[in-house]
Amino acid sequence: MKQHDVWFARYGYVCPSPQGRIVTVEGVGRRDLYNVTMIEQDSNKILAFRSEQRRSLAWSRHRYHPVVRFARRVGEQWQVDNTLPPFDMMEDPFCFTITKHGKRELIFGGVIIRREGRAIIPQTVFYRGRSIFALNRTPFATIDNMKDIRLVQMPDGRLLLSRRPWGGEFGRGQITLHVLNSIEDLQAAYTELHTLAVLEDCAKTADWVGVNELHILPNADGEPQLCILGHLAFQEANGTRHYAACTYTNSLAELLNDTLNRPCPRVLAVRACFEPGPAKLKTLTDVVFPGHLEHLSGNDYRLWAGLSDARIGVVDLQDPFRLTN
Repeated sequence: MKQHDVWFARYGYVCPSPQGRIVTVEGVGRRDLYNVTMIEQDSNKILAFRSEQRRSLAWSRHRYHPVVRFARRVGEQWQVDNTLPPFDMMEDPFCFTITKHGKRELIFGGVIIRREGRAIIPQTVFYRGRSIFALNRTPFATIDNMKDIRLVQMPDGRLLLSRRPWGGEFGRGQITLHVLNSIEDLQAAYTELHTLAVLEDCAKTADWVGVNELHILPNADGEPQLCILGHLAFQEANGTRHYAACTYTNSLAELLNDTLNRPCPRVLAVRACFEPGPAKLKTLTDVVFPGHLEHLSGNDYRLWAGLSDARIGVVDLQDPFRLTN
């Protein structure tokens, strides 16, 4: 079964047109680059992306060497910005901004692998600063044994937190939503918190889901909506993995009042929606790992995503959160 047939059979998904394209970055040599976010602050647009050799694999201790690097747009081309030091041994960057005492602050993070014997344990680390150029590179919070932790500031100043617990009732991973009073409470994010909602794929065909980015945006009536950019994934018996970008859109008021109906994801993009390119492994040819939705104008956005753990892809989408429907 072809890649797009898999997603049509499970979710009735058909790729939009035009086709997405692969973005290159000058200055990375022959390394693969993927799993990207965009830092948009003070009129600057800077890409942060994962870069590594094709043979770099987490289970190969001596070959594994991911690096998060940064790039700026110069004319029509993205180029590595060597004035911004890379983050060595880090995967899958993300960022968001908060306002505290009237001042904006950038929160930047990624995943670092910790090893216990043969066990590979992910840690999500968080840094803060006025901007990416003034970032304190000592983590202020580290969450052990969990990926896909994201936050967004709500209109009342508190933070909405998404986690992806796994094991037991959560299987290989589901999304849980919580409230933190302030960013200083983030270090306790692995402890017991009141759960506002648990999100999965509804169709019961995905093995796990996760969050990549959170937004709070108004719908057509001006009511705030929690808009989630995420991914859903499943794995075949032969080890082949399938990842798709997806979105959830939920009423923020209903979520905070514990009256939210069962939210379900909308598939946004799959690998067949982009031009062809290489894959890190044969088992990863059908992978889209979303990173950022860049607002273009109105309800038009550009999705930035990692493709097959080897390339960065972009595709332009209209109303990805269905705010006008």
